[in-house]
Amino acid sequence: MLPLLALLVPLGGPAPSGDWRGTLDLAGGELHFEIRLEGGKRALRGQLCNGPECRPFSAVVVSGDSIRFEMADYAASMTALWSADSMVGMYRNVGNKGPRAIPFRASPGHWPRGSAPAALLGSWDAILINDFGTSPRVLQFRQGSLGLEGVVLSNSGDYGLFSGEFAADSFKLQHFDGSFVFMFTGEIRSDTLRGIFHAGLKTETPLFAVRSTGRPHLVPPTEVTHADTLAPFRFSYPDLAGRIVSNDDSMFRGKVLMVDLFGTWCSTCHDSAPTLVQLYHDYHGKGLEIVGLGYEVSGDSAVDLPLIRRYRDKFWIPFILLLAGRNDVSAVQEAQPQLSGFTAFPTTLFIGRDGRVRQVHAGFYGPTTGALHDAAVAGFRKEIERLLGER
Repeated sequence: MLPLLALLVPLGGPAPSGDWRGTLDLAGGELHFEIRLEGGKRALRGQLCNGPECRPFSAVVVSGDSIRFEMADYAASMTALWSADSMVGMYRNVGNKGPRAIPFRASPGHWPRGSAPAALLGSWDAILINDFGTSPRVLQFRQGSLGLEGVVLSNSGDYGLFSGEFAADSFKLQHFDGSFVFMFTGEIRSDTLRGIFHAGLKTETPLFAVRSTGRPHLVPPTEVTHADTLAPFRFSYPDLAGRIVSNDDSMFRGKVLMVDLFGTWCSTCHDSAPTLVQLYHDYHGKGLEIVGLGYEVSGDSAVDLPLIRRYRDKFWIPFILLLAGRNDVSAVQEAQPQLSGFTAFPTTLFIGRDGRVRQVHAGFYGPTTGALHDAAVAGFRKEIERLLGER
């Protein structure tokens, strides 16, 4: 059942209900997704779908021949002119260097679905090749309920669920959740894959992959980022009411502390938030505290604070969230000199009762990764229990 979302439609005209094939026109090709709208003229309910994974729009507004899909979690929207057989417009969201825009269009119906080819299924060790060197990835292909699905793993977590298409020896997998815009295209050549990884409107990075052999291809998440373990980890930032909260506050004294470096723009952070909430409920009474340090896109507190409040309310987060700065990796490194090799949102610090960092976990494996997700959560629990047991 879709959540009730108000959609205002002129009573004299039709409602754009039904299933729509959506497209973002990237520089390197078409990224496909679907929009599902249900209801009549007075109220429609809508979702943005990548394969079987659907997310509700926070609001959809129709006025005359224009339609606007709101994705408030990410300060994003799609706006288009629409008729019975088309939508044409733009996707926009807040970006580090100002708002970004990507052409958007849709038509009624579904994208083709079919069985995933056996030649592609399984795990592949990939290398992305850019001007600064190479970067490892693991590509996992599987048969899903609606056809080919994929997962992209990096040293710092996963990119979410990808929906796939396949023709002859060529494949395309895409992921669009309102914030992240990812697509990779390529060809199977014997036991190798060659292709392009697309991010956003213009970025295109060549990739090469071979069948996974079982040997480690990625750096473990606990070995990506390191911390000064000799001195207490220090932070001091305003909470959502403007009050400065620091590591020296009495609420943290003598407690085991998890510090979550997150951003509301980061859909991987949305994947990790429910785990942190559950851990807080399970261990807070035994001496665990959690604090979130939010690194947002705009740098304007008038924009960033409402996004963090929405994030807090969405997940019923009971622990303190602070506005720490912008989501630029180099700026975070400068603001947190006790960390080295910081690369990923979220990054989770495990701090002992003495205030010193004991472990740093870069990124997060979300539920779509299956066993990797379960192992990550189990590892969080193990480290918390180990630290709670120290005196």
